[in-house]
Amino acid sequence: TDTGLYTCTATNAAGNASLSYSLHVQAPPQLWIGDGERHLAAVANTSLRIHCHAMGIPPPQIQWLKDGHPLDGQEGVLLSEDGGTLLLTRVGLGHQGLYTCQGSNWAGLAQAEVQVSVHVPPSIEPSAVDLAIPENSMASLECLASGLPAPDITWFKGQEQLWPGAGLTLSRDGKLLQIPRARLSHAGSYRCV
Repeated sequence: TDTGLYTCTATNAAGNASLSYSLHVQAPPQLWIGDGERHLAAVANTSLRIHCHAMGIPPPQIQWLKDGHPLDGQEGVLLSEDGGTLLLTRVGLGHQGLYTCQGSNWAGLAQAEVQVSVHVPPSIEPSAVDLAIPENSMASLECLASGLPAPDITWFKGQEQLWPGAGLTLSRDGKLLQIPRARLSHAGSYRCV
């Protein structure tokens, strides 16, 4: 680099004089998140660490934003001493959004962004487990599954996976299994996964 001490010296028969300058070359910030990720996914109720790498001369001051708003003093959000690492101690749906790491020094301003999405593990709400219906009537079995992203639902009768057709219909999202004309052969143990 060109940073350093520069000296100008004037010399003649009567002597010499010199003047020194100390030159400090500043470099604007360069920032990137983690290994260059643009999107991070976290599982609800776990922790998430986001690291912002910063280079520049002098070292840049770091500030974090979420969806354009400063992340100062929010509960469950911790910052490392240098500001380069953001820790979400217990991820919830409210933590989804665009996180921005801003770095500034006398030479300029830069930022890096990462989109954070939150995944919620699948869960199934309990419902009636014993159904008795008359032969040739409609049987409807519901699987009230939720999660983010929406889970894929598979139905089984005993150990055999069920598919639409052969007297069975499945809703597009898989949550509803219907047997339009129940027969004795349809009796058994059904489960959704």
